[in-house]
Amino acid sequence: MVLEETLLFCEEIDADIFIRFLHEKNCRAQKKHESSIFEETDMSGTVGNLIRLIETKMESEVQEKQKDIAGQEGSTSDPGISGYPARRKLTFAESNAKMLAHLKSIRDYVGGIMTQFKPGDIVFTEEDLKKMDDLIHSCFDDDSGDDQEKIFIEKMMIRSALMNLEDNGVVETRPEGICLIKKIDPNDLIVERGPWGQDEVDRETLKQYGIALKLHIDFDTAARVIIDPRIHFTCTLKEVTEVLDELEVDEFSDEELRHNLSLKGLAIESVLGAIKTAGRISLTDLIRNMKEVTPDMIDDEHQIVEHFTPEFVTGIISDLRKMGVIEGNDRKMRVAR
Repeated sequence: MVLEETLLFCEEIDADIFIRFLHEKNCRAQKKHESSIFEETDMSGTVGNLIRLIETKMESEVQEKQKDIAGQEGSTSDPGISGYPARRKLTFAESNAKMLAHLKSIRDYVGGIMTQFKPGDIVFTEEDLKKMDDLIHSCFDDDSGDDQEKIFIEKMMIRSALMNLEDNGVVETRPEGICLIKKIDPNDLIVERGPWGQDEVDRETLKQYGIALKLHIDFDTAARVIIDPRIHFTCTLKEVTEVLDELEVDEFSDEELRHNLSLKGLAIESVLGAIKTAGRISLTDLIRNMKEVTPDMIDDEHQIVEHFTPEFVTGIISDLRKMGVIEGNDRKMRVAR
């Protein structure tokens, strides 16, 4: 069905909530389970080695920043990159700078813990952890300025450092808080970070710096909701958006549904408009009329031109007929009264 939609949910409970919303709107929906596989490659190495690698890369990348980024091909002798356009090199440089700043912040924070505390000390109380988590969540709701962003970045860095310390067996979570188990050189802390890209990483160079690529594969299940075409008539885009904003939905699936509700709604208006204008029309003539359609002007400068294939028109007519929106056979159809 052309007007049937689907939506992929990470959690079944969220799929059930959305199905209840659709049922309240008199729109049928059903749920099915399907496999979900997620792959992610990370660079795994010590903080010190990652910092040395990035600093080596940036020595040459900083010079490349000033070059023309209008698509000229270039080459660089820095580790991990060769023969990429200037625009992509600039992206690498910006990404490297952010990663370097983050890694140095973690190293400095861990260094502070090693200086101030001894094994057995509580470096972060349970109360302090809760306060920090509340502050992080408040930053999501308040993006009013640079100060909030700085606070968010700082607290997320601390959270990241504590997780890395626990993964390394340096601290452990106890009822009273985060306890220091042993001391280490901050440069020896092992962390994982996303690489610049599968084709942009020189594995031999990474090996020289003691950095390994680690592929994580997560096997899971997800809940897909099959949505009746009636959603285009019973729900507004705003209503659907308000519900989905509160749920965990696959990002690409969410974007596709919102896109479809908007543009297919436009297609429905154009098809029904063509039928209303004709009064009664055959499917053959409708297909001919819908080859190129220009709806009303958005403004004096912007215009929409729609192109309908015969298959799409046939499909949308089938869906509209099943819903009782149009009546009659393919030789003579009209909008239902």
